[in-house]
Amino acid sequence: MSERAVPALDGSPLAAAVIGVADLSRSMAFYRDLIGMDVVHAGRWQGRAFERHWGLPSGSAASSALLAASDAPVGRVLLLEFTASARQRVRQPGLARAYGLANLNFYTADIHRDAERLRGAGYRFWSAPVHYDLGPEVGTPIEVVFEGPDDVPVNLVELASTDPATRIGQMRAYVEQHGRTRTGFTPVVTSAQVVRDLERARAFCEQVLGMRLLIDEVLDSPDTNRLLGLPAGSRSRVQFMQGGHPFGKLALTQPLNYACEDLVPRAVPPNIGYVAQQFLVADLQQAAAVARALAAPVYTPAVELDLPGLGRCAAMLLRNPGSGALQELVQAL
Repeated sequence: MSERAVPALDGSPLAAAVIGVADLSRSMAFYRDLIGMDVVHAGRWQGRAFERHWGLPSGSAASSALLAASDAPVGRVLLLEFTASARQRVRQPGLARAYGLANLNFYTADIHRDAERLRGAGYRFWSAPVHYDLGPEVGTPIEVVFEGPDDVPVNLVELASTDPATRIGQMRAYVEQHGRTRTGFTPVVTSAQVVRDLERARAFCEQVLGMRLLIDEVLDSPDTNRLLGLPAGSRSRVQFMQGGHPFGKLALTQPLNYACEDLVPRAVPPNIGYVAQQFLVADLQQAAAVARALAAPVYTPAVELDLPGLGRCAAMLLRNPGSGALQELVQAL
């Protein structure tokens, strides 16, 4: 099946998930050795532009590693071990109900095999793999969530549907055609933001990033609540947003009837956890103007600097107005 089975729309997919790490070697080993991603850049990152971009005091630095599972700048993981004496943990292990950046999703060909392998490596799972139905247009996935390094939940997804009339069947065919990592996974295919205002979060994705709505569902079944670690009867509205690649999607999730802890104030450098999402844009000035019209707060203004794996760029940090999550907008120079 050709790539057209899963439309490659115009727009900016997730280029990289930016994670502050407690121990770079340990975290790099997980994504490299267990997930099978390649280290495409590693080094020391410091200097005035680095400090300004991440909002850090003078003298700050970070050891960095950029990992990828394809040649395309999409679905990568950027690990940063910041030098700071007072780093906080963004999220406590086991916390399932929280606003902000939520997880990393990877596709797997055999979820039961991989879950057993990762469990044997010491990773704690929220549940057994859950098989659930998203209807005749979307299809059926099998999913499971476990606690990854640096308290970042990792969601494994097996695409169970084979029917090419379903979105999951189409994506399965795309993955089978384009291959997996040496350990059987993919780049980051989806990453979730738990939002307070779904309309404003979606507007940012559509108008600033050029993404389009792919799936709009209310998840409220016992199976999905067990998967997500939610109480019985919980209802969550989820909108999947897709940019110009089948990978690097965003899952915007709004809790409809349950309370959440707010991770947003702690999800900033130099803390430990999922701190930002990176997107490549063609025109940073134009993207910033659109974001300003949407009242997206600026975290740090645009600055020129060398970014790991990307070279000389202009970049800025904004907050998604619907979730508060940090969004790194990057223009190659």
